[in-house]
Amino acid sequence: MGLLLYNIAFVFSFDKIYPEKCEIEGIAKIISIVEEKEYYNKYIVKFLSNKKTKLIIYTDKKENFIPGDIISIKGKFEKAQKARNYGGFNYRNYLKQQKIHGIVYCEKISKIKESFHIQKVRLYIYNKINNLYKDEYSKFLNGILIGKSDELSDNIKENFRDSSISHILAISGLHVSYVVIGLKFILDKIINSKKIKNILIIMFLFFFAFFTGFSSSCIRACIMNVMIFLNSNLHRKNNFYINFLLAFFIIISINPFNIFNVGMWLSFFGTLGIVLFYNFFVRISEIKLKKKYKILNIFFVSFSAQILIFPIMIYVFNTISFTFFISNILVSFIIGPILVIGYISIIFSIFLNPIAKLLSKLENLLIYIIFKIAEICSKIPFSKIYVITPKIIFIILFYIIIFYLIYLFKTRFFYMMKLVFFKKKIVIKNFSKMWKYIFCLFIFSLLFNFNKGLLINFIDVGQGDSCLITTPLGKNILIDGGEYDYGENVLLPYLLDKQIVKIDYLIISHCDSDHIGGLFSVLKNIKVEKVFIGIQSKYSEQLQDLLKIVNNKNIELITLEEGNSVKIEKSVNLQVLWPNRNEIINENSLNNNSLVFKIIYNNFSILFTGDIEEIAENKIVEIQKKELNSIILKVAHHGSKTSSTEKFIENVKPQIAIIGVGEKNKFGHPSDIIIERLESKKCKIYRTDINGEIEFNIDKKGKVRTNCKY
Repeated sequence: MGLLLYNIAFVFSFDKIYPEKCEIEGIAKIISIVEEKEYYNKYIVKFLSNKKTKLIIYTDKKENFIPGDIISIKGKFEKAQKARNYGGFNYRNYLKQQKIHGIVYCEKISKIKESFHIQKVRLYIYNKINNLYKDEYSKFLNGILIGKSDELSDNIKENFRDSSISHILAISGLHVSYVVIGLKFILDKIINSKKIKNILIIMFLFFFAFFTGFSSSCIRACIMNVMIFLNSNLHRKNNFYINFLLAFFIIISINPFNIFNVGMWLSFFGTLGIVLFYNFFVRISEIKLKKKYKILNIFFVSFSAQILIFPIMIYVFNTISFTFFISNILVSFIIGPILVIGYISIIFSIFLNPIAKLLSKLENLLIYIIFKIAEICSKIPFSKIYVITPKIIFIILFYIIIFYLIYLFKTRFFYMMKLVFFKKKIVIKNFSKMWKYIFCLFIFSLLFNFNKGLLINFIDVGQGDSCLITTPLGKNILIDGGEYDYGENVLLPYLLDKQIVKIDYLIISHCDSDHIGGLFSVLKNIKVEKVFIGIQSKYSEQLQDLLKIVNNKNIELITLEEGNSVKIEKSVNLQVLWPNRNEIINENSLNNNSLVFKIIYNNFSILFTGDIEEIAENKIVEIQKKELNSIILKVAHHGSKTSSTEKFIENVKPQIAIIGVGEKNKFGHPSDIIIERLESKKCKIYRTDINGEIEFNIDKKGKVRTNCKY
């Protein structure tokens, strides 16, 4: 009861310890190896002088510290960002899982003295690995041997993720198993007493958990192994489910925020899947195949783990793979030797460096092979298929069905064998009842998400523009997509989280990279019916590459110009105001010939302006003066002072202005002049750098309801 109350208090008090933007000054200890960024160094520290909290600190590149250093800090505290878009990455929750309260940008920092910390041992081994191995090989080994995987290149991580073997990059049960096997092998040679050997292994497992960064997957494996050896010493029968639940409650008790830790759930469900299903598949193979092959057993282990982690993988990563068993079977033969040789080479590097160098050559070959396996398997067709994010209710139903089936197989094994393998027509009444409940829940979930109005979402894609409009009848209009990186990392996951499988109209305002870069990922992975683009003064290389995808996928391409009108559905229309075929602007032509259009829904209208500047605005006012009036204005060119002239704003008469802009961007957008100009017109301003994603829900009467992430 006391532990429960402590955890409740911990959760509710966590965000209140440091107020946002406060000044922090005190004495702290470095408890991590430096993470070198392009412009600064990053450390994790534990404050000693007050509150004993953990924080991330950013220091100047010239400041270098090692774990155990006692330092004096003065700086400004900031809380980590929450998810800036629907379904986006919540950095604040991620840090909470490590009991890190936030970030301090150091203004003054100095070293007071040195002290010991277990991470100093980790740093020593980290340096040994870097001396023995070079480039990506050393970064790979640092990840799988000591849990420091932040240095691996994005390309390597993507290959491992796409080939469904990214689990080997994190310290998990697989790594702990090899460590235990290796340690047990050594102790068997030098110690006869089983109890002493078990105690030494238990002690080492506690050290290993702290040493490798105390990840939840590693803690889970270490606790369950500790219980095995402890039960052996106490002459008690080992019970997997007791060990499993004990590990779970210990991890949650250590930090209640681990309940949001994806790695923990993958580790627990993967292990549970192997225990529940592996023996079943072995029994099936004995019935049908008569023989058991090692490669088949590896497949059974991999497939058993995948059954229970499958919904989590879809929910978090929006991908499924039909080639995971190929990559996992291939990797299973090589990952063990890599771990063993890696640890042995480190030990020899301390005493006999020439032998360590010799071992490193063999290790380099093995790592090269595993990199090639990841690269080749990631390019196999169906290695990565994007799918929409399932609703929580369906994930719950999946587990209910799975565990119900497990119950049936456990209690009526041979009865079910007849049903599955001999196709006997047996009706199970319990199934029919269950499907009725599932059907009711399915209908309820559909009704719950029914939308009767116009939904407009301005997506935070950094220094760029992107907007998703969902019509009353469910048609999806996507306008621009931000930079290239935002397409795969932000925009595509965002659409999948919204359960969007089809874009009815994709509108390209103009071909600057901060508007069309992110659309490549969308066009490659989501069905698009039609693409709208304005008359082009010139075709950039990036636009030509984009249009190749459009042509290859047989997507209808429609060129729009001033005067065109598109009927989206009965109550939603698109009216094009610019560019004009006879008024093409040569000055800064990409921006000034942006597609300018209105989306009209009953009495409501919103004006999209791309990146037009003053010269284009003046021409549009001359031609379209009466048509400009709109309730919402998407401010041109991210609020640059070269746009949004007094005359243009006076003609639009917006009640609400939206500025798509990146936080602390190098251009200084939006301009203070533009902000003052909009405020002087009593216009409500929303900005993606301040508000994150901005959502507007417009009902049939034109009433606007606003919702922001911040």
